[in-house]
Amino acid sequence: MWGRYLVVLLLALTPHAILSSELETVYEWKQMVFGFPTDADRQEAIANGNLIPENATPIDVAVDYHSEKGTRVFTTTPRFTTGIPYTLAVVTNTTEDNGPVLMPYPDYSWHNSYGDDCDKITSVYRVAITECNQMFVLDTGAIFTVKHCPPQLLVFDLNTDTLSHRYVFDPSIYTANASLFITPRAIVSDPPPTGNCSNVKVYMTDVTFHGLVVYDSELDAAWRIENRFMYPHPDQGVHTIANQTFILMDGMFALASDQEQLYFHPLASVTEYAVPLSIINNRTNFLDSDVAMPEAFSQVGTRSSSTAAEAMDSQGNLYFVTFNPIKLTYWSPNATYTPENEIEIPADPQLIEFVSGMKVHTNDTGVEELWMLSDRFQEIANGAIDFSEINFRILRRPLDDIQNSD
Repeated sequence: MWGRYLVVLLLALTPHAILSSELETVYEWKQMVFGFPTDADRQEAIANGNLIPENATPIDVAVDYHSEKGTRVFTTTPRFTTGIPYTLAVVTNTTEDNGPVLMPYPDYSWHNSYGDDCDKITSVYRVAITECNQMFVLDTGAIFTVKHCPPQLLVFDLNTDTLSHRYVFDPSIYTANASLFITPRAIVSDPPPTGNCSNVKVYMTDVTFHGLVVYDSELDAAWRIENRFMYPHPDQGVHTIANQTFILMDGMFALASDQEQLYFHPLASVTEYAVPLSIINNRTNFLDSDVAMPEAFSQVGTRSSSTAAEAMDSQGNLYFVTFNPIKLTYWSPNATYTPENEIEIPADPQLIEFVSGMKVHTNDTGVEELWMLSDRFQEIANGAIDFSEINFRILRRPLDDIQNSD
């Protein structure tokens, strides 16, 4: 009797011990595989130096569980350099030697101007998909370090795969050749079935000029917010992953929200910060100064190690992967955000070496899932990537067991 009681007690005290779901590899690549609508398009891209697969590093993943179109998995490949034929793609079920074939989204004509046409898509780090079948595409307008176009926010209707809205950021919102908008987080205040999806806020990180941009769909306006917590920490820009060390001094990087606060952290940091949505959603608070309301920002926790992407589920669990050691982890909202309260989720470290994209999506059965895109950034940064090995993965894990154990 007492032995049985002790087992139950131990399980209650160690939530990770009762986790039953496994991390699933949905897609994997040795090297990215770009498909084209025609062979002539492929040959033209090769001739112009716009197809160099070894230059491609995927960054983000997003999933649309569509009632009519089925499940579509999207990924982004920013134009860090030349040789990237398109920067936003759908993963197909056709597989070649190096991995699944990508196809451009919404079609190739949106991508093949390479910055010469600012009505097209230039370079995308991450996207956000809402429950309204909308995809918010954050276009940096830059290829490598050259700013070809103003940054813009594109809204695609996933029902029709057409552009429904475009917002081009005013120069007052960013600094040319310094700002880089990389992460959007969209929150719908009037979701279906009762709402009409007209009230959406999109929060976006400026990773290199250290700021937050808020877009309001009802006002069709954006404003900039800055705070000292958005800067990288000078002592935390040296990272070690899988025994390889590199320097990356990225500032404000990842975003998550529990519908009351916006959580964020710089990549070069071990600290999580937050600010109430009620503060940053009020444009008038920042009309006179983008550094207003500094007292509204707070430090909410410290990690055991730096991390890149993060995501939060509907219960307020905050997920992330620490760099050193490599661990898939979450913080429960029922405990303080400390290293001691990081709850490890069983996962093979080789699958999650650098998770640059992370989302929580609800599947077509109503179960929330954690989706991640992982790469081997430490090897890319050190010029040591081996294309005979698996380097890029899209991973999925249902969260019902975690949510039921909290």
